[in-house]
Amino acid sequence: MSKESSKGRKEAMPSPSKAGSSRSLHRARITGLNHRGEGVGRVLGGPDEGMAVFVSGTVPGDVVEFSVIERKKNYMRGQLVSLLEEGPGRAAEVCPVAHHCGGCSWQHISYPLQLEWKKRIVVEALSRIAHIEDCEVRDCLPSPDITGYRNKVEVPVAVQRGRVVAGFYKPYTHEVVPSEECQLEHPLARDVISRMLDEVRSRKYTIYDERTGRGLIRHLMARVAPGTGERMAVVVANGYSLPGEAGLASSLMEGLDGLVSVVLNTNTDRTNIILGQKNKVLRGRYHIEDLFGDDELGRLRFRISPLSFYQVNSPQAARLYKIALDAASLDGGLVFDVYSGIGTITLFAAQRAALAIGIEEVGDAVRDARANARLNGIENVRFYEGKAERVLGSLLRRFGRPQAVILDPPRGGAEEEALVAIARSRPPAIVYVSCNPSTLARDLITLRAEGYRPKWVQPVDMFPMTPHVECVVLMSRL
Repeated sequence: MSKESSKGRKEAMPSPSKAGSSRSLHRARITGLNHRGEGVGRVLGGPDEGMAVFVSGTVPGDVVEFSVIERKKNYMRGQLVSLLEEGPGRAAEVCPVAHHCGGCSWQHISYPLQLEWKKRIVVEALSRIAHIEDCEVRDCLPSPDITGYRNKVEVPVAVQRGRVVAGFYKPYTHEVVPSEECQLEHPLARDVISRMLDEVRSRKYTIYDERTGRGLIRHLMARVAPGTGERMAVVVANGYSLPGEAGLASSLMEGLDGLVSVVLNTNTDRTNIILGQKNKVLRGRYHIEDLFGDDELGRLRFRISPLSFYQVNSPQAARLYKIALDAASLDGGLVFDVYSGIGTITLFAAQRAALAIGIEEVGDAVRDARANARLNGIENVRFYEGKAERVLGSLLRRFGRPQAVILDPPRGGAEEEALVAIARSRPPAIVYVSCNPSTLARDLITLRAEGYRPKWVQPVDMFPMTPHVECVVLMSRL
C-alpha cells in the first residue's frame, strides 16, 4: 500500500528487465478512474495507439509506461512500470506493499481527489446504466478518519518460502501479499490478528491450500467494538476442531486486553467465501458489544456475532444512518428496514416511528437484532428472518402501507421481486442505501418502472483509500 510521490521519471513497479523487454512496453496518458479504482487512459503511439487501457496505481494526468497483462478486442489492462509525467493529485503513500496489495488501491491519490472521483463514479453509473441525468448527486461526504477506521479485519493465511504469512490478496489473484500491519485497520483489531498469527506459527498448524483442499487454517478474523473496546478473535479452519484449541483460546484471551470472544469458524467448502456457517466458542462469549451512534443520531448498544454484518467505519456509519433516517421523514408511522442486519437502522428508526419492521435472511443477525432490541429496551420493533423477496409481500399485506421503506442490500443489490413488492406498497418515500453504484443504478431502473424516481443521491465515503463508495438515495413517487 505505498507509493512515493516524485518529479519526473519514477520506477513504480518491476523494472523493465523483470516486466519484459523494452519492445513489450507501451505508453499511455491517464485521463480518468474507473469503478475498480484503475486509471483509465489511451495508448500513445505504436500499432495500438488510441486503444483504451486500464492501469492500477495511476492518477488522471499521469503519462506512464506499462506492460500488458491482459488484452481484449477493444481494451487492454496494464501493469505500471514507470511514471514518465506526474499528474496532479498524486500523494505519498504510507504502506510499503501498496503496489502489490489489493486492500487499499487509492493510497497514491490525495484525499480531496478521491472524494471528487467517487462522486464521478456515482454520476457515471447512473448515466451509463440507468440513463439518469437530471438527479442531484451531492458532493461525497468525507470520512472523519481516513486511516485506522476498519473495525473488522479478515486476512488469508499462506505458506511462502517455508514461513506462515498473512496479508491481503494481490489484485485479481489469490496470491497473498504479506502485511504485518495495515494503515486502514483499527489498531485494536490488528493486535488480535498479529497475536493469532503468532499462535498459528508456534503451534505449527497446517495451512489450507486452495489447490488441494488440504490443510487446516484458512483465514484469521478480528472484530473490535470501538465504542466499548471489546474484541473478538475468529480462526477460520478447514475442520471442526483445532489441536490444543483450549490452550490457544486461553493464550489469546490472557494476552489481549478487551478480548472477550474466541471463536472457531468451520469452512470445509472449496470456495472463496471466507466464513462458513458453523461457529464454536472456544472461550468467552459468542458476541462482542458496541456502543454506537453520536450526539445527533443518538447512541444504542449492539451485540455483534461472527457472521453478523456491521459497518466497518463506525463514525461514518453514524452519519450515513442519520442521512437515511432524515430522508425517510418519519413522524410516528410505520417503517420497513429491508436487509436489516443486526438491526442498527431499524432500532434507530424505531425511535422516530410507531413501528419498525426489520427483514434479514442471516439467522445470526436476526437473533442479534432481537437481542439488541431487548438490550436497548425498544419494544416497537419486529424482526423477521428470511429472504426479502420471499417474506416482504406477506409482511406488507399484514402490516399495511408503510410511511417509508429503507433498504440496505449487499453489493449484489436487491432482488427485483423485493423491489417490485416495495414499490407496489406505495410508500411516500423509499430510501436506498447502496454500497455499489452499478447495482444501485440497475435497481433504480426497476423502481422507476414501478413509478419512483430519485430526488437526490448523497455519496458517503465509508472506505477511504479505496474506490468503494456508499450512497443514500431518496426516491419518491412520480
